[in-house]
Amino acid sequence: MIKQSSLFAVACAAMFVSSAFANPQAGQKPAIDCSKIRGVCYGICPEATVRRELAYGTRVGLNTVRFWLSRIAYAKAGDRYVKQIVDFVRTCHACGYKSMPILFNGNGLDPKMIQPEAYAPADRFTEAIVKALKDEPGLLMFDMMNEPLCNPWMSNATGDVRKVRAETTWAFLRREIDVARKSAPNCLFTVGYTTAYEIEQTTAERLDVISFHDYSASRAAGRSNYAKAAEWGRKLGKQVLQTETGCLARANSYEMALQLCQEYKMGWVLFNLIIDGRCFDEHGIFYPDGTIRDAGTIAAMFGCFRNRGEKCAVIPPNPNREGQADRALKLIRTALDDNAKASTFANRKMDKKPLLDACEVAANLLEACELVPMCELPTTKIVAFRKDPNADIWEIRKFAYALARRLKEVCQIVDD
Repeated sequence: MIKQSSLFAVACAAMFVSSAFANPQAGQKPAIDCSKIRGVCYGICPEATVRRELAYGTRVGLNTVRFWLSRIAYAKAGDRYVKQIVDFVRTCHACGYKSMPILFNGNGLDPKMIQPEAYAPADRFTEAIVKALKDEPGLLMFDMMNEPLCNPWMSNATGDVRKVRAETTWAFLRREIDVARKSAPNCLFTVGYTTAYEIEQTTAERLDVISFHDYSASRAAGRSNYAKAAEWGRKLGKQVLQTETGCLARANSYEMALQLCQEYKMGWVLFNLIIDGRCFDEHGIFYPDGTIRDAGTIAAMFGCFRNRGEKCAVIPPNPNREGQADRALKLIRTALDDNAKASTFANRKMDKKPLLDACEVAANLLEACELVPMCELPTTKIVAFRKDPNADIWEIRKFAYALARRLKEVCQIVDD
């Protein structure tokens, strides 16, 4: 039986999707409002996994998935690969998501793949994918190429050599956009430019939507990138969409990224949905079991952001406002004393439960007031200690002592 809360989440997601994407009339391109796109980058995976993981996203109003295709996989499997992609798009649509498949990838680009002698197989790949997906109701738009100039071939070049290589890339991309348009004249097309400063006009003019990425390490740098993208949108008379952002290891927090998107009234696609794979420690919103890494990201996805004192003074929380910190310290002190006394008698075994119960009160106070690193929650350790029948009692005692010390420090409690 499906829980009512799950049904409510799906219904909310469906309402949000319908407000962003109107069904096109016959012979016309779909009308979309890019400002309402709430997306994530996601990998192609089995149907059961897709249904489970995309359900997490419906809780926070996600409505779009952006994913990479593979020319190599198509060369090996042909129609079987195309069918796999069609099935994936249909599964995503059944979960309430539109799809943005990426045909070509500039990251790690093999320059041989964009030379004129490679045009024919690239054309066949484009035609096969576009024709297979063009009438799918789950299709949002095609991203023709991810970050065209973001690869060693370009970064290792300077001056005229770089200009020639860039033009080789743009020539290939313009050709494939034209091939795709001929195959599906009523579909929408974009390119995931590395930044707004990478946008190339003769390529962008062929697109329906201008999209760019932002991994800026500061708000000032981010605003410069967003402002440049908005300028391109005005110049070309096209909607602008942010299609890749959010990296903890680049000082590009999801919260900051989403705040910039809201500031510039742009829809967004975060990298990426699941905390897993090769980028698990710098990207991702949900763990595979549906839990989250941090609440700030989730709040930001709803347009709610932490107070940084720009318009309103920050009021630090006071965990001892009602004397609860004093009581927690007393609980830990009592549990430590009782535990120590137990160890002096051969017929009394040290009991970890009272000690962990006392620790939990202190941990909850510290976590509720965000006075400990939220990536190392004390309650995580408490859960592990409770589950482990062989947990070292002396390790638990050290942990309890450290919690008490931290609580005393933040509450400025002085011993009698």
